Amino acid sequence: MRLTESFSILFIKMRILLPKFLASINLQEVTPLIRSLYMNDAIINKSFSFNDIIQFFSKNIQRARYEQLIIKLANAYAGYTFYLPAFLDFRGRIYRSGVLHFHERDLARSLIVFAGDDSSEMNKNLMRESFYALAFHYKSFDSYDEGYEWILSNEKELLKNVIGYVRCAKRQFQFLSHLIRINNLLTPITQDASASAYQIMSYLLLDECFAERTNLIPSSDGKIKDFYLFILEELKVFLHVELDKNLSTIVCNNLNRKIVKSIFMPMIYGKTVMSVASDLKGHLSHYITHKECFTVASACFKFWRSKYNGMESVIRLIRNIGWIRSAKNCPVFYKVRDFTTVQDYMIMKPVNIWIYDRLHKKRRRITLRVSSSQRDRRKTEIATFVHFIHQKDAHIAMQVVEKMQHLNAPIYTVHDNFISTIKYSKLLPQFYSNVIAKMGPPLSIINVFIYINIKKPILNEKLQHLDDQNEDLFAHIVIEKDLLHFYLKENKPEKQSKRESYIWDEKISGILSSYDHYTRLVCGNFQSQNSSWAAHEEKWNFFASKLVSTEEVAYNYCLHH
Repeated sequence: MRLTESFSILFIKMRILLPKFLASINLQEVTPLIRSLYMNDAIINKSFSFNDIIQFFSKNIQRARYEQLIIKLANAYAGYTFYLPAFLDFRGRIYRSGVLHFHERDLARSLIVFAGDDSSEMNKNLMRESFYALAFHYKSFDSYDEGYEWILSNEKELLKNVIGYVRCAKRQFQFLSHLIRINNLLTPITQDASASAYQIMSYLLLDECFAERTNLIPSSDGKIKDFYLFILEELKVFLHVELDKNLSTIVCNNLNRKIVKSIFMPMIYGKTVMSVASDLKGHLSHYITHKECFTVASACFKFWRSKYNGMESVIRLIRNIGWIRSAKNCPVFYKVRDFTTVQDYMIMKPVNIWIYDRLHKKRRRITLRVSSSQRDRRKTEIATFVHFIHQKDAHIAMQVVEKMQHLNAPIYTVHDNFISTIKYSKLLPQFYSNVIAKMGPPLSIINVFIYINIKKPILNEKLQHLDDQNEDLFAHIVIEKDLLHFYLKENKPEKQSKRESYIWDEKISGILSSYDHYTRLVCGNFQSQNSSWAAHEEKWNFFASKLVSTEEVAYNYCLHH
């Protein structure tokens, strides 16, 4: 903190920090002055629109206010030991709380350290772990060894020109903070899950190639993989075939990892063609037309469905079950070992009310959206798979935290981002892998979801029969098509219109085909129910054996710097 204040002028010159005066500027008051200066500068008003200039000022004023707030908070808390609160949403996902936290922002992260004393002594192995973290604050590497070698080869130059290296660092403040505290055992070490949603998908599909690309299992070359770079290269090949030569060349020359991630990271959460087209317009509007953005977006979805059809089957299966629950006017249930999540989206209806506006001294009508008693089928269907994945993600994070607490180890986590100290940084990936391994065969997770949302309501409502043993038995079989069809049909209302009946039949058919496709992926093409489950267990055991601890390989990158 003292270093930040001492070097503030230098940091401002380097554009690492913004000037303090920006935080006190009222944009509305200075807009006429900015407009006057803009109109009198021929070069600027030809190169930029006035709206661009205002947005630039607005963004920098907001950033300056945030920086000054964090610095003031850090000064106020300096020397104190305090607890950083977090809260859980209905899926069990951990979110940050308050302004001062470890999550995302470089400046705030660099100013917070773990409290207490560590009686351990810094040794060669711990120093090496500290060097890994320092190197990855500077830039990304293909492996920890590569980062370590970079530190050793640049050590003398780094100590001579600290500020120069800070200027070029990926996370500038954290790089400087870590460098200052390089020998301190309580220095926070940050590790993220690599595309955690896709890691969970690779587990559900027992897809080794997929798991390796997301670093869930170690790669044969011992390097950190980037899932979105793989997608980028495959997408370029696909677009060259799918689109005409001129359009594909322009798009592929301008596609990058950032654009690909903005498209495919939220795709499993229900991103639409229109939304992707809008994103592409923002990135590529200088090169392609609005209509061409839709053409490229459609091609991206076609690529997704053809290349990753296994994921598409799982997503469609879970979503359709969510639709059935909503169509029955019932909530959706999600279950993990420690808790059950209930999702219950209602249609929001507009209601007009009158209020008295004290400022303008008159009555005004405003519209509020209030919850009705009718379930929202569309929102439920889209959200069901999102919450299904997020609950599993939350369960993994909780279990990792629990393991750290057994060791009385310092731990802070938000979503799939874990922060501990040098001493425990190597254990976190090991715990993460072990938690996933203990989740068991993925087909049992899908079966439990089907049981609590499709079969259990029928046993309870129509057959007046509920056996506690039933769920466990149902979880560990490959559900026969006729049996699944029976329970799905039993959920269908007796009295409904022809159109409603058609939609129900379509959803039921979708569930049956998706489940069949999924079981063939995770079991194989076995006709016998018993043989299919045995094949699934065999495939799961082989996959689980790849979820190794850090003791069995040099590095486990399922969580990494």
